[in-house]
Amino acid sequence: TRRSSDLATADHRLRVAGGAAGAITITFKALSEAGDEFITFAPYFPEYKCFVESTGASLKVVPAKIDDFQIQFDKFEEMITAKTKAIIVNSPNNPSGVVYSEETIKKLAEVLTAKSKEYNHPIFLISDEPYREIAYGVDVPYLPKYYDNTIVGYSYSKSLSLPGERIGYVIVPDEVTESKTVYAAIAGAGRALDR
Repeated sequence: TRRSSDLATADHRLRVAGGAAGAITITFKALSEAGDEFITFAPYFPEYKCFVESTGASLKVVPAKIDDFQIQFDKFEEMITAKTKAIIVNSPNNPSGVVYSEETIKKLAEVLTAKSKEYNHPIFLISDEPYREIAYGVDVPYLPKYYDNTIVGYSYSKSLSLPGERIGYVIVPDEVTESKTVYAAIAGAGRALDR
């Protein structure tokens, strides 16, 4: 399990943000172009829809797999198109509390790698992780270990029991395609949001 204390040894670019919501919002703004599509999995944090749509992109939602709340890959793969810019995951999940298994994450990485090659552009994976450190009795896979084009949003408001403080960050690992450009776009979007 990757903890925020491990960040000192990672190769990445980090930008402080107004909590995980601020981190993913500026990431959506940085990545999005007119006509883009983002995909997430039900159940999901409902504000994803307004965050994504505020950029001019649209949000598609893969129906929930009710028996275990892992990903329904058949339905997911049907939704990916050449317009897909990014996939949003939240594990541990709000509201279900479910953690995606390592098997699920490996399959997700496999699908995204294949689809990125098929469409000849990276499909980013945005990992919304405010609950990472309050999962008990289960390992939470750290997604950048499995898929290079992963961007992470994190918040201390849950792990430090400081709701409302909104202190977090966004990480762009060096493995992300054009990581310097992506980071610069995120920093720029954050600057615009700060005003």
